[in-house]
Amino acid sequence: MFPVGIDSFSLLFNKTNILIYILIACFNGVLILFSSMKFLLVLQQSGYHGTRYFKWLGDKRTPYLSRLMLLSMLGLLFFCVLNTCFEPIAGISLASYVGFIAYLLFMLLYIKSESAVNAKIPLKKTWRLIRLLITYTLVLIIISFAFVVLADFLAFTIGDEMVGILRYVIICILPLLAPELLFIAYCINEPFEEIIRRRYLRVTTNKLDKSGVIKIGITGSFGKTSVKEILKTILSQKFRVLATPASYNTPLGIALTVKNLDSTHDIFIAEMGARSKGDIKELCKIVKPTYALLTGVNNQHLETFKTIENIRQTKYEIMESLPKNGKGFFCADNKIASELYEEFNKEKYLAGLNNENCFVYATDITTDNHGVNFILHIANEKPIKCFTILLGKHSISNICLAAAVAYDLGLTTEEIAWGISVLQSVGHRLELMPNNKNIVIIDDSYNSNVDGVEAAMEVLDGYTGRKIVLTPGLVELGKLENVANLQMGKTLAKHADKVIVIGRHNAEMLIQGLIEGGMQRENISFAKNLNKGNALLNEMLQEGDIVLFENDLPDNYS
Repeated sequence: MFPVGIDSFSLLFNKTNILIYILIACFNGVLILFSSMKFLLVLQQSGYHGTRYFKWLGDKRTPYLSRLMLLSMLGLLFFCVLNTCFEPIAGISLASYVGFIAYLLFMLLYIKSESAVNAKIPLKKTWRLIRLLITYTLVLIIISFAFVVLADFLAFTIGDEMVGILRYVIICILPLLAPELLFIAYCINEPFEEIIRRRYLRVTTNKLDKSGVIKIGITGSFGKTSVKEILKTILSQKFRVLATPASYNTPLGIALTVKNLDSTHDIFIAEMGARSKGDIKELCKIVKPTYALLTGVNNQHLETFKTIENIRQTKYEIMESLPKNGKGFFCADNKIASELYEEFNKEKYLAGLNNENCFVYATDITTDNHGVNFILHIANEKPIKCFTILLGKHSISNICLAAAVAYDLGLTTEEIAWGISVLQSVGHRLELMPNNKNIVIIDDSYNSNVDGVEAAMEVLDGYTGRKIVLTPGLVELGKLENVANLQMGKTLAKHADKVIVIGRHNAEMLIQGLIEGGMQRENISFAKNLNKGNALLNEMLQEGDIVLFENDLPDNYS
């Protein structure tokens, strides 16, 4: 029994107890931190936007809250059992700590099971993440400390023996609060992050302004990275070019790239991404491009934009931000981009496969096992034969758009053709994967959208053999997502012989679309994740097969 009537405060806060509280709090804080990696990953991949983070948390298909609940229940149950069993042997004081063994065991098992799941996009170790980890750890330790002190206070106040034995069981509840505590840590940091961000971007803008480089901005619902890499390669035949790497298309991504800008660079190319209105305008304030490229507009990211008109207006912000002497380049093969070309009232150029009114266009496109041959037409120049290993007519459309900019910047048609000949596939974008079997593997897993699916099907049709597609479908389409995946299933049924649907997120609509499109049920398989999908693929593979990996779910959809 705990003594009643003695000053509880002096009992609670003697040196020994304070040390115990600190040790338990630190121990628990570190455990919960390591068990929270999935939540940190999703918060980061959500662009540190609370709305997207909580939308993922609230999705009934998200299993992580139920896993935390199971962890807490098991920890709580065995904590109580161990403490109660050891009380006759060890006494109240020592027995109240025995349950931590069970809690530790279950926490370690949970952490191990979570770490065994490979993230599609690993957690990026940025300074922002490090600062968040420090704040989150401190929040966890402070909350754990408060819980332990509260537990002892209640035990001393109530004076009941059973309460004394089980007082620290309250710790088992804390893992359930991890997602909310992480967001609290994010909210604490956000004012400081905004100050750091503004300073960082101000330095970036000043450096770009003083550099004297030609600045080029590229945006669109799709094809941004591909056009950027094509343009960089072609321009590199004459200029020293710095471009944002991979898909660095955010303000901080641009800022990180500009750190590498020096006096030897002639051109800076910035890929510009957006998820809401005003995003492109913000990027243009930083870069201040004089050349702007619009690859095309569709319903990609409709989930955050809400309407296609919002997407249209946001992508057009790059053109509206051009100075008086700025030049706009538009893809002729996208309906909305062509409409925006007509609206634009500064110097403008149209490029693509649709050669009507095009400044640059391509004809005589033929595909063989080595790549694509075509004739490139630029303004009034003599047409020139070109070759590229890039697959699909959409790649030729992208090349035309990049060639228009290169020609305007002074490259000859021969220099442009040579640049086209040395182009390399952009990773995971209709990329042919080498293998030691007589199998064609096409990796288009980076991202996908309605236009991308059509482009992939066109490439697939260029091969002879049994065609197998692995896909999780399309995401981030908001209210149109079900319709789009139903239609995607119908499209796949026309071009593929077998389909392996990956993950539950879009499975129902994809399978329904496949069946409505005429595919037999025995040719449709389902796999819970990509690893299991690959196992199914290995079982059915035959010599001469063509395999297409179309899209991959980001971690906040898995």
